Amino acid sequence: MGAGVIIHEYAILTYHGIGIMHKQWPEGDQVLGFVLYDTEFCEFGSRVKEVTWFTGISLQSKHIIKVLKSYPQLAIIKSLEPLRSSSVMPLPQTHPNIKARCVVIGWGQLLTDKLQEIEVEVWSYHKCQANITTLFNKALCVYMYEPCLLLNGGEPLICDGTLTGIVSSEFPRCENSSLRICADVFKFREWINENLRLLGISKSTLQKREES
Repeated sequence: MGAGVIIHEYAILTYHGIGIMHKQWPEGDQVLGFVLYDTEFCEFGSRVKEVTWFTGISLQSKHIIKVLKSYPQLAIIKSLEPLRSSSVMPLPQTHPNIKARCVVIGWGQLLTDKLQEIEVEVWSYHKCQANITTLFNKALCVYMYEPCLLLNGGEPLICDGTLTGIVSSEFPRCENSSLRICADVFKFREWINENLRLLGISKSTLQKREES
């Protein structure tokens, strides 16, 4: 039930990939599994929208996740075959504009196959730290106007059309859940680009086409 965002024909940016990121995979091993994706906000159902993933890299270990919930979570999943997508989401080039219109793209509730835009308010780091004192300096906070909406983690935060954050793992529904921690994608660009290279993923052909 997690989510993510396509940043390359072979890569999805998401949160901590529980179950696949906790193990050290021997180089070249294929990791079994699949992701479902849909860029048109339609219902899932077609096998054309399924892809087998190959491996993944996570920002943090399972031990940190258990100890420090205020640490933002981030992971890259590499697919075995190219994602059949008409576009990829570029990484941000500037610091987030917290005054922009911001939405989280997520499910919103259990047992649904339709993504939705969930309008949120992005808080400054200092405002958020006043509520979460152990907040990591590469984190963002979003305030949810409807705290009982379901976010499992991995959902992209989009501000005025720009990828801004990735939601970290789920907090208990309706219990102190108005604030959600996100990884600040701009501050993690170096980590993302370096690990795309480690995964053998070069610049997207779609990105090259957009730049030309």
